[in-house]
Amino acid sequence: MTNWTARLAVISGGLSEESSTHRLAQLLCDAVVESAREQGGEVVVQRIDLRALAHDITTASLTRFAPPALADAYEVLGAADAVVAVTPTYKASFTGLFKSFWDATADGVLSGVPVIVGATGGSTRHSLVTDTALRPLFAYMKALVMPTAVYASPDEWAGRGLEARASEAADELTQQLERGLGGADVAVNGSSEARSSKVEEAPRTSSKSFRTLADTRNRARDPFVAVPTMEEMLRG
Repeated sequence: MTNWTARLAVISGGLSEESSTHRLAQLLCDAVVESAREQGGEVVVQRIDLRALAHDITTASLTRFAPPALADAYEVLGAADAVVAVTPTYKASFTGLFKSFWDATADGVLSGVPVIVGATGGSTRHSLVTDTALRPLFAYMKALVMPTAVYASPDEWAGRGLEARASEAADELTQQLERGLGGADVAVNGSSEARSSKVEEAPRTSSKSFRTLADTRNRARDPFVAVPTMEEMLRG
């Protein structure tokens, strides 16, 4: 029996069609789906491939207007209950494409939303990118970044350590979702302005704490209203 249902937006910043970044994003996605199943929940996955949106992201950066495909992606993001975000590591940080996508994201969209951050790179010497670049970025957007970040270098794909870290991060994420969605009856998810007709078709549940997430997102758009601290979000 499914006790709760959540939408998961998986953001992959891979720059090639068959990249290790896409592979890591899929690994984290599968781990979240499995962890949710073990905890009596269900996750509806919606993927956003930044490579396919590269021209639209550039247009949005220059004009502040999102073309239709990019606007659809932002609607998916705005309705998401949780996010997995993965980028390649370039020059010890995220790529320009990855950053430009978030630069054009509306304020408050990620407020209080649990996020797993991940990165890929050519060697383990870049492994701190998740803490030095990704974590500050999502903290600025008031997201609830999971304690376990996942970095993957080529050597790590051969062992089981990568899967173990992915499972640990997924468990942290689904625990947050279960606290907000478990045992809910009424469908309330995010702000109504942030949903597309496609997103509306996904199963939804809600609870008091989940309505608080919608309130938090709306409040974060108002610069004159205080937004809850990370500790307050964790306490629900």
